[in-house]
Amino acid sequence: MAILKCPPDFADHAPVKTNKQLAEKFGVGEKTITRWRKETGCTASIRPFASAALPKQHVPSISPGIASEAAQFLRKTHRPVYHRIIEGKEFRGQYVVGTQVLSEQEVVALAEEKGFQPYNGLFELAS
Repeated sequence: MAILKCPPDFADHAPVKTNKQLAEKFGVGEKTITRWRKETGCTASIRPFASAALPKQHVPSISPGIASEAAQFLRKTHRPVYHRIIEGKEFRGQYVVGTQVLSEQEVVALAEEKGFQPYNGLFELAS
């Protein structure tokens, strides 16, 4: 298979477009664009938007229970979610979910509305 030559106007477009945009423009694969960038020394001045997941929250370990499982489930969609006991013992049994302060029962109810199903230890006994 023949190696594709770098087009003469590649250096004009390379600094302001992503590899994917250049691949679509010139009708080649992204690996070819990467090779052309190395050959010409043209680096991209823009970076594509990172669509990675949000960074993990640093959540202290909390006691096991249904409310804890529900809070863990809500961490997928709500930020922040944490047990207020880290703020002091007088807040025992309260959770912060987004901007709301909820009791353990309210956290479980909210999570169940979102599709949460509590883990049942009886399944392990049956195995």
